[in-house]
Amino acid sequence: MQAPAIGMIITAEGTWTFGATGRAGGDYPLLLNGSAANGGWAASLQVTNGNLYAFAKSGGHYWIRFKGAWVDIGAAAPVEGTFATKVTIIPKSAKTPDNAPVGTVLATVKVMMSRSGVPFTGCLVSSNPLFTFRGMNVVLARAYTPKDDGIHTATITALQ
Repeated sequence: MQAPAIGMIITAEGTWTFGATGRAGGDYPLLLNGSAANGGWAASLQVTNGNLYAFAKSGGHYWIRFKGAWVDIGAAAPVEGTFATKVTIIPKSAKTPDNAPVGTVLATVKVMMSRSGVPFTGCLVSSNPLFTFRGMNVVLARAYTPKDDGIHTATITALQ
């Protein structure tokens, strides 16, 4: 659906439409059930592989709706039938010293796609804010604090 279309897209979250007033760059406010949806602005909305995507002209990126928020997946358009099928973390667990600096590599992520040989071009999301990503590496997002003593787990999701 291209902005400023009067149509709608219905997902499990509700009904998506565009607001009436666009920005100079061609993006329009995204409305969920008639209200602002986390400040999202886009020039188009689409459903691909069962996921809602918004394309913002201002940044030239696609955003996927994930757990009630918009996540930037980059400039590559989603392709129907191409999606992540398996995420593998190597090693499965890592011991990190208390004084490890921000950006310390903890593990590497491998993503298997639904079409063999198709590279993963999306983004990775961690359920634990202690971990972030640099390319396909899981890295320490911030320095440890005394509250961080113990074992930390995370679910890593590949968004394509």
